Amino acid sequence: MTPSATTNRSDIEANEAIEAVVSRYADIAGDSEAFAASLSRTLAPCVWAHPLRLTRDRLAILLAEENISSAPVEWSDNALRLDVNSRPGLTWLYRAGLMQTQEESAMLSVRLLDPQPGENILDLCAAPGNKTAQIATALGNRGTILANDRKVGRLAPLHAVLSRLGLMNVTTTAHNGITYPAENGSFDKVLADVPCSGEGTIRKGVGKHKPVSDAFRHWLNGAQHALLNRATDLCRPGGRIVYSTCTIAPEENEAIIDRILSERPKDLRVVAVSVPGLKTSPGVTRWRDRLYCGETSRAIRLWPHITGTSGFFAVLLERTGGPDDAPKPRGPASPSDIPRASLEKFIDRFGLPDTIFDQGRLIGDGNQRRLVADDHCPPEKPPAVATGLALTRDKAKPPKLSTQAALVFGGGATRNVIELEREEVDIYMDRGSIPLARDRVSACDGPGHVVTRYQGFALGIAGLRGGDANWVLDSLFPKGRG
Repeated sequence: MTPSATTNRSDIEANEAIEAVVSRYADIAGDSEAFAASLSRTLAPCVWAHPLRLTRDRLAILLAEENISSAPVEWSDNALRLDVNSRPGLTWLYRAGLMQTQEESAMLSVRLLDPQPGENILDLCAAPGNKTAQIATALGNRGTILANDRKVGRLAPLHAVLSRLGLMNVTTTAHNGITYPAENGSFDKVLADVPCSGEGTIRKGVGKHKPVSDAFRHWLNGAQHALLNRATDLCRPGGRIVYSTCTIAPEENEAIIDRILSERPKDLRVVAVSVPGLKTSPGVTRWRDRLYCGETSRAIRLWPHITGTSGFFAVLLERTGGPDDAPKPRGPASPSDIPRASLEKFIDRFGLPDTIFDQGRLIGDGNQRRLVADDHCPPEKPPAVATGLALTRDKAKPPKLSTQAALVFGGGATRNVIELEREEVDIYMDRGSIPLARDRVSACDGPGHVVTRYQGFALGIAGLRGGDANWVLDSLFPKGRG
């Protein structure tokens, strides 16, 4: 088949998908013509600044230096909407963990969840990890987030996000969310961003949404209801639950809320919310021949032709009932099982502040040593897949700080650190070698591992070799990181 024939078929399939969605929801979407037009427009990329490393304004300046224009997302204090043709995932800013890409509408779930320091939070269907990362940074890299998904293979992209952003307050688990164990106690907040038909994702590109059969949608409805039911069981009385999907279908959204409220009227209520700066629409109370309870109107819908985003649905629920003797979350696990002396070598090597690791504890995990927030509570069940942040390999000689640990702590280094020029950043991230003049290594003790930085932002670890006037920096940036 020729490229033009392939393109034409793709265009036909895309148009058919749009027509099917517009036709299905014509009675609730409002302006069908505007709705259809919005689904055919390419979605602008969106990013948020890592709040523990830089501000949105600083990120906008750095993006401009990379010839990427941006504008603030009106309803978020750290998100930017980029030029539609930009590719932020290829920039050094993304690879160094200064920002995270995430579709604008998908940020709504965590905005409604409103994570607060000290809370114990479960992300029940966490892959690919963007929402987990939002929660973890909102908690200041402290406390407890349990990020679960049903299959361990689905956790790979989530682990990549946690690693790149340098997060040490998350434990990942692989378990069917419908039967997630209660041994961990109740949670202050639970996010149930459930599997769905994905109709809201059409704007992300051809092939992002495939039409679903009635049988599959029926299966989804059962899973969605069961996940929300379990989320309710795991939330403490007075706690909050966010149920969200990236689909437009009422039977996956309002119908699920209507059903859970009818089944558990003493356990849940819908909390009315507003998001200043975002053109939200209320949940529907009628679709086709089905009436839903009035509380579904308190949910939030994002229609692409109204918001300029993908389609999205989210609702905030409060756990109003439940047993008075609901189990309390366990306290943190035992203190470091590895002597603190293991950290002193990094403090000494890089001239780090003596207190820099005080909010973490060191644990062993196979041949790795990992740093975990000191107030983090790993689960009893199911077994953890990964906890905290990789610090170093147990048998590394000489000891080598991991890239993700360097991103977190390297900004405070005063010794054995190399400041790179802009053109050298690309060489470093492509795992190349960089010749250095003698004056460039004045902060170094000699050959060995060094932290690399650009404009004060830590990029990772490199090996310094040579002597006198002939020095070379060999990149140790991870293969394929991006």
